[in-house]
Amino acid sequence: MEITCGDLSSAKYDKKKVSINGWCRYVRIHKDKVFIDLADRYGITQIVFENNLLDQARQLGREFVIRVEGKVRKRGKKDINPDMPTGKFEILAESLKIINKSKIPPFEIIEEKGAFLPEEELRFKYRYLDLRRREALNKIEFRDKIIKSIRKFFWDNNFLELETPLLIKDTYDASGSRTFIVPSRIHKGEFYGLPQSPQVYKQLSMISGLDKYFQIARVFRDEDPREDRQPEFTQLDLETSFKDEHYIQDLIEKMIKRIFTEVLHKNIKTPFKHLDYKEAIKLYGNDKPDLRFDNKIIDVTAEMSKTDYNVIKNVIKNGGKAIAIDFEAQFGTKESKIDKEFMSEMVEKAKMFGLGGLTWMFVKDKKLRSEPEKIAEAMSGQNSEIIKKLNSKEGDIIIICTDISESLLLSAVSKLRRIIGIKIGKFREEYSFLWVDKFPVFEKDEVTGKLVPMHNPFVMPTEDTIKHIDSKPEEMLGKRYDLVLNGIEVGGGSMRIHDPELQRKILKIMGLNDKEIEESLSFLIEALSYGAPIHGGIALGLDRFVATLAKEDDIREFILFPKNRKFESFIDGSPTPVSEKRLKEDYNLKIDRG
Repeated sequence: MEITCGDLSSAKYDKKKVSINGWCRYVRIHKDKVFIDLADRYGITQIVFENNLLDQARQLGREFVIRVEGKVRKRGKKDINPDMPTGKFEILAESLKIINKSKIPPFEIIEEKGAFLPEEELRFKYRYLDLRRREALNKIEFRDKIIKSIRKFFWDNNFLELETPLLIKDTYDASGSRTFIVPSRIHKGEFYGLPQSPQVYKQLSMISGLDKYFQIARVFRDEDPREDRQPEFTQLDLETSFKDEHYIQDLIEKMIKRIFTEVLHKNIKTPFKHLDYKEAIKLYGNDKPDLRFDNKIIDVTAEMSKTDYNVIKNVIKNGGKAIAIDFEAQFGTKESKIDKEFMSEMVEKAKMFGLGGLTWMFVKDKKLRSEPEKIAEAMSGQNSEIIKKLNSKEGDIIIICTDISESLLLSAVSKLRRIIGIKIGKFREEYSFLWVDKFPVFEKDEVTGKLVPMHNPFVMPTEDTIKHIDSKPEEMLGKRYDLVLNGIEVGGGSMRIHDPELQRKILKIMGLNDKEIEESLSFLIEALSYGAPIHGGIALGLDRFVATLAKEDDIREFILFPKNRKFESFIDGSPTPVSEKRLKEDYNLKIDRG
């Protein structure tokens, strides 16, 4: 009977003959016995070698791959390992086959959770060894469970799982986002693009009459490297016809509720909260607020303009604003997680985020206090006014920031809000989901001043703002919605434009002329002219969604073979040069290496 290394957690195999395969995780050689902790994906089982197998067993090293046949037996009372699920049983080996030897691993493969780990560069270079660790394997299995739950949910709701092309037309001119391009050997001088999203093809699926589509899609983005990004990633992509945004949001909430029930074994409240984009910016400083804590941004420009604190007052005189946030911190008590050193770090963080600094105070004896005290003294005339406006209580921390640029100010303070809120850790709920709705269709490019889509050029404007399309297109709001979890955007979608003339008009507002539209998206506009239904959808970044559910920051831990922070492969070193001869012969290309 063949078993896995996790099967001996129950007594049903006791006294039975079994065969088992695995890796020698730990080898302990005694005078008359050899003990092996044999590991596989399912667990660890202790193997005991005695008598005629001793000489062969003494040749074993760590991570050797072996096959053992033997008899299951109970361990003696003093030998039971309560920390192992299989710790009550062991296998007395009757035969041993060494399938493969192993070099000494570059790092120790340790099973204990939280054990010391080597540098990530080394771990990810030998990712195939790293994944033998239970903690690393658990993350990949967690991802798999979530994807299985997602698939089953959409199958149960009569969605078709479809595959859209990976070699597609490059639409850089229309999207403004860089795509990876792939040269064609057959059509020399011409290129495919790799999809940043199945966007256009899922819309074409709706026009085909395939009214419920989903896909676990691989997508690619040639962006500048960032710590939280990967050049290739996986997303849940879906589209549906003859439904509105409320149907799509309700569908996603039901899907997530099922994931929580089946995978996390927890309950979450539905429906999720909603905030308009404008309201989210005003109250929390960004469009993905962490609502596990409710610390809102309060405008204190009027109050600070009356103080003697010139650091802020002078900025206000020059047209700037002052905003503040109150945090329930129990400052000055042994229970407080906030101290002077931490707040000094926040001052430096504020500078990193583009501000001149940060003013922080605390409430003691119903008065504002500061270190140094002269800051609070300069605000003494507005003491009660500020405390009342912020609803501050004893031990609360108050941060006040100011800048001429309101967008910079809000962005910086929103980041500080999240860092301080997480540090304090007084969460109203473990998982806080939020829908952010009604985004502007367009925003101004900071460099060119041109109107560019805030999301993509396919978002349907709302019925009450489409009237501005000719006179003030920047005032149009879109039927767009983002899904936020604990301050992290995990998904976004919209209702799509299904009118070909409206789609053409949106592209022209972006600055594309008829020729550019023809070259980039004429095939979509033509398809829309053959009776396109009302349709909309959403995409969830699965890597980030899974990591956030697992309360982990690094999405790479949930990707089988991730890239590094420079978008290079840890394993094979790609990207790598291609010979000039091949480029010339196959693609008629020449690289200027100057």
